[in-house]
Amino acid sequence: MSLMKSLLAGLAGLFAVTVLTLSGTAGAQNAPDLKSTKLVIAYQDPAFPAMIRKSGVVNGTPYQIEWVLLTGPAANLSALYANRIDLGHMGDTSLTIEQANARTDWTKDSTPLHIVAAWRNAYSKDYPPVITAVRSSTNIKNVQEIKGHKVGYNYGGYNHSQYLATLVKAGVTEKDIEAIKFADGATSAAGFNAGEVDVYAGALGPVLPTIKSGAGTILLRDRDTQIPALNVWTTTSAVLKDPAKTAALQDFFSRLSGYWAWHDAHRDEVIGILKDTLKISGERAAFEYEVRSGSFVKFDKGLIGQEQKIADILYDGHAIKKKVRVDVEYDPQFNAAQNAVWPIKAKD
Repeated sequence: MSLMKSLLAGLAGLFAVTVLTLSGTAGAQNAPDLKSTKLVIAYQDPAFPAMIRKSGVVNGTPYQIEWVLLTGPAANLSALYANRIDLGHMGDTSLTIEQANARTDWTKDSTPLHIVAAWRNAYSKDYPPVITAVRSSTNIKNVQEIKGHKVGYNYGGYNHSQYLATLVKAGVTEKDIEAIKFADGATSAAGFNAGEVDVYAGALGPVLPTIKSGAGTILLRDRDTQIPALNVWTTTSAVLKDPAKTAALQDFFSRLSGYWAWHDAHRDEVIGILKDTLKISGERAAFEYEVRSGSFVKFDKGLIGQEQKIADILYDGHAIKKKVRVDVEYDPQFNAAQNAVWPIKAKD
Protein backbone atom coordinates (compact mmCIF):
# COMPACT_ATOMS: atom_id res chain seq x y z
CA MET A 1 0.00 0.00 0.00
CA SER A 2 1.39 3.47 -0.91
CA LEU A 3 2.06 6.08 1.74
CA MET A 4 -0.83 8.21 0.39
CA LYS A 5 -3.23 5.27 0.58
CA SER A 6 -2.06 4.50 4.11
CA LEU A 7 -2.66 8.10 5.18
CA LEU A 8 -6.11 8.11 3.60
CA ALA A 9 -7.03 4.82 5.27
CA GLY A 10 -5.86 6.16 8.61
CA LEU A 11 -7.85 9.36 8.21
CA ALA A 12 -10.93 7.36 7.22
CA GLY A 13 -10.55 5.22 10.33
CA LEU A 14 -10.06 8.29 12.51
CA PHE A 15 -13.13 9.91 10.94
CA ALA A 16 -15.25 6.80 11.62
CA VAL A 17 -14.13 6.68 15.27
CA THR A 18 -14.84 10.40 15.61
CA VAL A 19 -18.32 10.00 14.13
CA LEU A 20 -19.08 7.08 16.44
CA THR A 21 -17.78 8.98 19.45
CA LEU A 22 -19.75 12.08 18.58
CA SER A 23 -22.93 10.14 17.88
CA GLY A 24 -22.51 8.29 21.19
CA THR A 25 -22.08 11.62 22.99
CA ALA A 26 -25.13 13.02 21.23
CA GLY A 27 -27.11 9.90 22.18
CA ALA A 28 -26.08 10.29 25.80
CA GLN A 29 -27.05 13.96 25.73
CA ASN A 30 -30.45 13.12 24.23
CA ALA A 31 -31.21 10.28 26.67
CA PRO A 32 -34.00 11.27 29.09
CA ASP A 33 -32.93 12.09 32.64
CA LEU A 34 -34.85 9.47 34.58
CA LYS A 35 -33.29 10.46 37.91
CA SER A 36 -35.54 13.50 38.05
CA THR A 37 -38.58 11.66 36.67
CA LYS A 38 -41.48 10.47 38.80
CA LEU A 39 -44.37 8.20 37.79
CA VAL A 40 -47.56 8.81 39.73
CA ILE A 41 -49.52 5.58 39.46
CA ALA A 42 -53.08 5.12 40.71
CA TYR A 43 -54.75 1.89 41.71
CA GLN A 44 -58.21 1.30 43.14
CA ASP A 45 -57.11 -0.63 46.22
CA PRO A 46 -53.86 -0.90 48.23
CA ALA A 47 -53.32 -4.63 47.66
CA PHE A 48 -51.79 -4.66 44.17
CA PRO A 49 -49.17 -1.96 44.92
CA ALA A 50 -48.29 -3.81 48.14
CA MET A 51 -47.81 -7.08 46.26
CA ILE A 52 -45.71 -5.42 43.57
CA ARG A 53 -43.45 -3.89 46.22
CA LYS A 54 -43.15 -7.25 47.99
CA SER A 55 -42.24 -9.03 44.74
CA GLY A 56 -39.28 -6.70 44.28
CA VAL A 57 -39.80 -6.35 40.53
CA VAL A 58 -39.64 -2.55 40.67
CA ASN A 59 -36.78 -2.28 43.15
CA GLY A 60 -33.93 -0.02 42.07
CA THR A 61 -35.73 1.91 39.33
CA PRO A 62 -33.78 4.93 38.05
CA TYR A 63 -36.96 7.01 38.50
CA GLN A 64 -39.37 7.53 41.38
CA ILE A 65 -42.70 5.72 41.74
CA GLU A 66 -45.51 7.26 43.76
CA TRP A 67 -48.56 5.04 44.33
CA VAL A 68 -51.91 6.76 44.73
CA LEU A 69 -55.11 5.15 46.01
CA LEU A 70 -58.14 6.25 43.96
CA THR A 71 -61.26 4.14 44.43
CA GLY A 72 -63.44 3.80 41.36
CA PRO A 73 -62.82 4.59 37.68
CA ALA A 74 -64.55 7.98 37.97
CA ALA A 75 -61.89 9.23 40.40
CA ASN A 76 -59.11 7.90 38.17
CA LEU A 77 -60.59 9.59 35.11
CA SER A 78 -60.91 12.91 36.94
CA ALA A 79 -57.28 12.73 38.10
CA LEU A 80 -56.09 11.98 34.56
CA TYR A 81 -58.02 14.87 33.05
CA ALA A 82 -56.52 17.14 35.73
CA ASN A 83 -52.99 15.82 34.94
CA ARG A 84 -52.51 14.76 38.58
CA ILE A 85 -51.50 11.17 37.78
CA ASP A 86 -49.59 9.41 35.01
CA LEU A 87 -51.46 6.09 35.08
CA GLY A 88 -55.10 5.64 36.10
CA HIS A 89 -56.53 2.22 36.97
CA MET A 90 -59.92 1.28 35.48
CA GLY A 91 -61.72 -1.34 33.42
CA ASP A 92 -61.17 -1.80 29.70
CA THR A 93 -64.54 -0.40 28.64
CA SER A 94 -64.12 2.86 30.59
CA LEU A 95 -62.92 4.79 27.55
CA THR A 96 -65.68 3.30 25.40
CA ILE A 97 -68.18 4.97 27.72
CA GLU A 98 -66.09 8.16 27.80
CA GLN A 99 -66.07 8.26 23.99
CA ALA A 100 -69.82 7.74 23.83
CA ASN A 101 -70.38 10.66 26.21
CA ALA A 102 -67.83 13.00 24.58
CA ARG A 103 -69.06 16.13 22.84
CA THR A 104 -66.68 15.62 19.92
CA ASP A 105 -65.60 12.40 18.22
CA TRP A 106 -62.28 10.87 19.29
CA THR A 107 -59.68 10.24 16.59
CA LYS A 108 -56.11 8.92 16.70
CA ASP A 109 -54.88 12.50 16.87
CA SER A 110 -57.48 13.94 19.24
CA THR A 111 -57.98 11.15 21.77
CA PRO A 112 -57.22 12.68 25.18
CA LEU A 113 -56.70 9.36 26.98
CA HIS A 114 -54.93 6.16 25.95
CA ILE A 115 -54.98 2.63 27.35
CA VAL A 116 -51.34 1.54 27.58
CA ALA A 117 -51.52 -1.66 29.66
CA ALA A 118 -54.12 -4.37 30.24
CA TRP A 119 -54.24 -7.62 32.18
CA ARG A 120 -56.62 -10.22 33.58
CA ASN A 121 -56.79 -13.80 34.83
CA ALA A 122 -57.56 -16.76 32.62
CA TYR A 123 -61.20 -17.24 31.61
CA SER A 124 -62.85 -19.28 34.35
CA LYS A 125 -66.40 -20.03 35.44
CA ASP A 126 -65.30 -20.08 39.07
CA TYR A 127 -63.21 -16.88 38.96
CA PRO A 128 -64.93 -14.35 36.71
CA PRO A 129 -63.77 -10.72 37.15
CA VAL A 130 -67.29 -9.32 36.70
CA ILE A 131 -70.82 -10.66 37.13
CA THR A 132 -74.46 -9.68 37.34
CA ALA A 133 -76.04 -11.06 40.51
CA VAL A 134 -79.56 -10.99 41.99
CA ARG A 135 -80.89 -11.28 45.51
CA SER A 136 -82.45 -14.71 45.89
CA SER A 137 -85.47 -13.18 47.65
CA THR A 138 -86.48 -11.49 44.38
CA ASN A 139 -87.08 -14.87 42.69
CA ILE A 140 -85.53 -13.48 39.50
CA LYS A 141 -84.73 -16.54 37.38
CA ASN A 142 -83.69 -14.95 34.07
CA VAL A 143 -82.35 -11.61 32.94
CA GLN A 144 -85.66 -10.45 31.46
CA GLU A 145 -87.17 -10.47 34.96
CA ILE A 146 -85.01 -7.59 36.24
CA LYS A 147 -87.62 -5.18 34.87
CA GLY A 148 -89.07 -3.04 37.65
CA HIS A 149 -86.28 -3.89 40.12
CA LYS A 150 -83.56 -1.82 41.79
CA VAL A 151 -80.31 -2.33 39.89
CA GLY A 152 -77.01 -1.15 41.39
CA TYR A 153 -73.82 -0.22 39.52
CA ASN A 154 -70.98 2.29 39.57
CA TYR A 155 -69.92 4.69 36.82
CA GLY A 156 -67.13 3.75 34.43
CA GLY A 157 -65.11 0.58 34.08
CA TYR A 158 -66.31 -2.84 33.12
CA ASN A 159 -68.76 -2.84 36.06
CA HIS A 160 -70.65 -0.10 34.25
CA SER A 161 -70.52 -1.96 30.95
CA GLN A 162 -71.70 -5.15 32.65
CA TYR A 163 -74.69 -3.18 33.92
CA LEU A 164 -75.41 -1.74 30.46
CA ALA A 165 -74.92 -5.09 28.74
CA THR A 166 -77.29 -6.67 31.26
CA LEU A 167 -79.98 -4.15 30.30
CA VAL A 168 -79.39 -4.94 26.62
CA LYS A 169 -79.69 -8.70 27.21
CA ALA A 170 -82.87 -8.09 29.22
CA GLY A 171 -84.35 -5.97 26.44
CA VAL A 172 -84.96 -3.05 28.80
CA THR A 173 -83.75 0.51 29.27
CA GLU A 174 -83.12 2.51 32.42
CA LYS A 175 -86.73 3.69 32.24
CA ASP A 176 -87.84 0.11 32.91
CA ILE A 177 -85.80 -0.33 36.11
CA GLU A 178 -84.84 1.68 39.17
CA ALA A 179 -81.17 2.42 38.51
CA ILE A 180 -79.03 3.08 41.60
CA LYS A 181 -75.61 4.58 40.81
CA PHE A 182 -72.91 4.21 43.47
CA ALA A 183 -69.61 6.07 43.79
CA ASP A 184 -67.46 2.99 43.26
CA GLY A 185 -67.53 -0.78 43.09
CA ALA A 186 -67.05 -1.28 46.83
CA THR A 187 -70.09 0.79 47.80
CA SER A 188 -72.14 -0.81 45.04
CA ALA A 189 -71.27 -4.26 46.39
CA ALA A 190 -72.05 -3.13 49.94
CA GLY A 191 -75.46 -1.98 48.76
CA PHE A 192 -76.17 -5.39 47.26
CA ASN A 193 -74.90 -7.24 50.33
CA ALA A 194 -77.17 -5.11 52.53
CA GLY A 195 -80.20 -5.75 50.32
CA GLU A 196 -80.49 -2.12 49.21
CA VAL A 197 -80.63 -3.23 45.57
CA ASP A 198 -82.10 -6.34 43.97
CA VAL A 199 -79.61 -6.64 41.11
CA TYR A 200 -75.87 -5.92 41.12
CA ALA A 201 -73.34 -5.52 38.30
CA GLY A 202 -69.72 -5.64 39.41
CA ALA A 203 -66.88 -7.74 40.78
CA LEU A 204 -67.70 -11.10 42.33
CA GLY A 205 -65.17 -10.84 45.17
CA PRO A 206 -66.95 -8.16 47.25
CA VAL A 207 -70.30 -10.01 47.09
CA LEU A 208 -68.85 -13.49 47.52
CA PRO A 209 -70.31 -13.98 51.05
CA THR A 210 -73.79 -13.15 49.77
CA ILE A 211 -73.43 -15.63 46.91
CA LYS A 212 -71.89 -18.34 49.12
CA SER A 213 -74.67 -18.00 51.71
CA GLY A 214 -77.36 -18.45 49.09
CA ALA A 215 -78.76 -14.96 49.67
CA GLY A 216 -77.67 -14.10 46.14
CA THR A 217 -77.18 -15.92 42.87
CA ILE A 218 -75.11 -15.21 39.77
CA LEU A 219 -77.25 -14.34 36.77
CA LEU A 220 -74.57 -13.46 34.18
CA ARG A 221 -70.77 -13.69 33.94
CA ASP A 222 -68.32 -11.74 31.78
CA ARG A 223 -68.44 -14.36 29.03
CA ASP A 224 -72.25 -14.10 28.91
CA THR A 225 -72.11 -10.37 28.24
CA GLN A 226 -68.97 -10.67 26.04
CA ILE A 227 -67.03 -8.06 28.01
CA PRO A 228 -63.25 -8.78 27.91
CA ALA A 229 -63.11 -7.48 31.52
CA LEU A 230 -59.50 -6.34 31.55
CA ASN A 231 -57.88 -4.26 34.24
CA VAL A 232 -56.17 -1.41 32.42
CA TRP A 233 -53.87 1.50 33.08
CA THR A 234 -54.78 4.61 31.15
CA THR A 235 -52.58 7.63 30.53
CA THR A 236 -52.86 11.02 28.83
CA SER A 237 -51.58 12.35 25.52
CA ALA A 238 -49.33 14.73 27.48
CA VAL A 239 -47.56 11.85 29.23
CA LEU A 240 -46.98 10.03 25.94
CA LYS A 241 -45.40 13.18 24.48
CA ASP A 242 -42.91 13.37 27.38
CA PRO A 243 -39.74 11.38 26.45
CA ALA A 244 -38.69 10.86 30.07
CA LYS A 245 -42.13 9.65 31.17
CA THR A 246 -42.36 7.33 28.17
CA ALA A 247 -38.91 5.87 28.85
CA ALA A 248 -39.86 5.36 32.50
CA LEU A 249 -43.06 3.59 31.47
CA GLN A 250 -41.11 1.29 29.14
CA ASP A 251 -38.87 0.30 32.04
CA PHE A 252 -41.76 0.02 34.53
CA PHE A 253 -43.82 -2.28 32.31
CA SER A 254 -40.77 -4.41 31.46
CA ARG A 255 -40.12 -4.95 35.16
CA LEU A 256 -43.78 -5.53 35.96
CA SER A 257 -44.09 -8.22 33.31
CA GLY A 258 -42.27 -10.47 35.76
CA TYR A 259 -44.75 -9.89 38.57
CA TRP A 260 -47.28 -12.61 37.72
CA ALA A 261 -44.71 -15.42 37.83
CA TRP A 262 -43.88 -14.28 41.36
CA HIS A 263 -47.61 -14.15 42.15
CA ASP A 264 -48.11 -17.75 41.00
CA ALA A 265 -45.10 -18.97 42.99
CA HIS A 266 -46.01 -17.23 46.28
CA ARG A 267 -49.64 -18.12 46.89
CA ASP A 268 -49.56 -18.06 50.69
CA GLU A 269 -47.62 -14.81 50.77
CA VAL A 270 -50.00 -13.13 48.32
CA ILE A 271 -53.06 -14.32 50.24
CA GLY A 272 -51.54 -12.93 53.44
CA ILE A 273 -50.99 -9.52 51.82
CA LEU A 274 -54.55 -9.52 50.47
CA LYS A 275 -55.97 -10.33 53.91
CA ASP A 276 -53.90 -7.64 55.63
CA THR A 277 -54.33 -4.82 53.13
CA LEU A 278 -57.98 -5.37 52.23
CA LYS A 279 -59.08 -6.58 55.69
CA ILE A 280 -60.90 -9.57 54.21
CA SER A 281 -61.49 -13.21 55.11
CA GLY A 282 -59.22 -16.05 54.08
CA GLU A 283 -61.88 -17.35 51.69
CA ARG A 284 -62.22 -13.99 49.98
CA ALA A 285 -58.41 -13.59 49.84
CA ALA A 286 -58.07 -17.02 48.20
CA PHE A 287 -60.61 -15.94 45.58
CA GLU A 288 -58.77 -12.65 45.00
CA TYR A 289 -55.49 -14.54 44.60
CA GLU A 290 -56.99 -16.44 41.66
CA VAL A 291 -58.80 -13.55 40.00
CA ARG A 292 -55.71 -11.32 40.27
CA SER A 293 -53.43 -13.80 38.49
CA GLY A 294 -52.73 -13.50 34.76
CA SER A 295 -50.46 -11.56 32.45
CA PHE A 296 -50.36 -8.47 30.29
CA VAL A 297 -52.69 -8.70 27.29
CA LYS A 298 -51.47 -7.79 23.81
CA PHE A 299 -53.32 -5.12 21.86
CA ASP A 300 -53.76 -6.97 18.59
CA LYS A 301 -56.69 -7.25 16.23
CA GLY A 302 -58.21 -10.09 18.27
CA LEU A 303 -58.57 -8.00 21.41
CA ILE A 304 -59.57 -4.86 19.53
CA GLY A 305 -62.23 -6.91 17.75
CA GLN A 306 -63.67 -8.06 21.08
CA GLU A 307 -63.66 -4.53 22.46
CA GLN A 308 -65.35 -3.20 19.33
CA LYS A 309 -67.96 -5.96 19.54
CA ILE A 310 -69.07 -5.03 23.06
CA ALA A 311 -69.08 -1.33 22.09
CA ASP A 312 -71.36 -2.17 19.16
CA ILE A 313 -73.60 -4.30 21.38
CA LEU A 314 -74.04 -1.39 23.77
CA TYR A 315 -74.71 1.05 20.92
CA ASP A 316 -77.11 -1.21 19.06
CA GLY A 317 -78.93 -1.88 22.33
CA HIS A 318 -79.30 1.88 22.94
CA ALA A 319 -77.18 1.65 26.11
CA ILE A 320 -74.63 4.24 24.91
CA LYS A 321 -75.32 7.41 22.95
CA LYS A 322 -73.16 6.99 19.88
CA LYS A 323 -71.08 4.51 17.94
CA VAL A 324 -67.40 4.60 18.86
CA ARG A 325 -64.11 3.33 17.42
CA VAL A 326 -62.24 1.54 20.17
CA ASP A 327 -58.99 1.23 18.22
CA VAL A 328 -58.22 4.91 18.85
CA GLU A 329 -58.12 4.21 22.60
CA TYR A 330 -55.36 1.58 22.58
CA ASP A 331 -51.65 2.39 22.31
CA PRO A 332 -49.59 -0.79 21.74
CA GLN A 333 -46.12 0.77 22.03
CA PHE A 334 -45.42 -0.92 25.38
CA ASN A 335 -46.63 -4.42 24.42
CA ALA A 336 -43.14 -5.74 23.68
CA ALA A 337 -41.78 -4.49 27.00
CA GLN A 338 -44.75 -6.08 28.75
CA ASN A 339 -44.28 -9.48 27.09
CA ALA A 340 -48.00 -9.12 26.39
CA VAL A 341 -49.86 -12.14 25.03
CA TRP A 342 -52.98 -12.97 23.06
CA PRO A 343 -55.30 -14.81 23.18
CA ILE A 344 -56.34 -14.90 26.82
CA LYS A 345 -56.03 -18.40 28.25
CA ALA A 346 -59.03 -20.36 29.53
CA LYS A 347 -59.21 -22.71 32.51
CA ASP A 348 -62.63 -24.09 31.67
